[in-house]
Amino acid sequence: MTKYIITTESGSDISPHLVERYGIVVIPMHVTMGSKTYDDGDFDAKDLYDFYHETGKLPKTSGTTPQDCATAFEQVFSEHPNAHIIHIAYSAVTTVSYNSCLIAARGLENIHIIDSKSLSGGLTAIVVATAKFIESNSTVTPAEIISFVENTREKTHCLFLPKSLVYLRAGGRVSNAAFLGASLLRLHPTIILEDGYLVASKKYRGSFERCLKNAIKDFVTSFNIDSETLTIGGTVGLSDSHKLLGEATLNKYGYQNPQWFTAGTVISSHGGPGAFAIIGIEKD
Repeated sequence: MTKYIITTESGSDISPHLVERYGIVVIPMHVTMGSKTYDDGDFDAKDLYDFYHETGKLPKTSGTTPQDCATAFEQVFSEHPNAHIIHIAYSAVTTVSYNSCLIAARGLENIHIIDSKSLSGGLTAIVVATAKFIESNSTVTPAEIISFVENTREKTHCLFLPKSLVYLRAGGRVSNAAFLGASLLRLHPTIILEDGYLVASKKYRGSFERCLKNAIKDFVTSFNIDSETLTIGGTVGLSDSHKLLGEATLNKYGYQNPQWFTAGTVISSHGGPGAFAIIGIEKD
């Protein structure tokens, strides 16, 4: 039976529990604050916000380097010489990580690199679904796994609801005019993934609580989500009351006990504090 090891980037925000459960190898992405660059996951996301408030400058994020990837691949093969690596990459159009993996894999055998066209909790959803698929199919081939990932990524949906557009404006993703207009009209635009890109989507008007409930309603009524994959969470600063509201709203639409995730430093630097997210994979 072929041994498969799944690798991915830290920008997946995959939890330590899931890493241990499925033997996932996580390759660090990076965050630069001032003159110092840190591995994603080596510090609290709150530090990002403290840095911005103190300096007025947004931290810069960067993907994995070829050396990061080569180190991870070499470690896997040193422990499992005959294994196949299935690398499920952070959206290739948003960072250099995918290309870094391709460079690191040159001249090596048994490494299969797939663009997830997703990030954060969406990438975790694809990684976990793939791990379960491998566990359930003892004779599965690399080609079948690649096909499964490519099919799953097209059924994976993510919606982000920033509490504030301050960080998106600071990062140049929202203009000053759009920021002022949204503030005056109490608009909360959502961010979704389309073919790997983060794009602005439907705008909700009113309090954050009202927008959160309406965003969840639209998400679960627009897609036939597999309840086992439905995940909610957000960035540091998402209040307990908003978490409870999110879960209660899902319960209203028949989704019980959703999985939870906490956004890491890469996505948090763009979404800002208190952002809400909902993720799920459609049923076949």
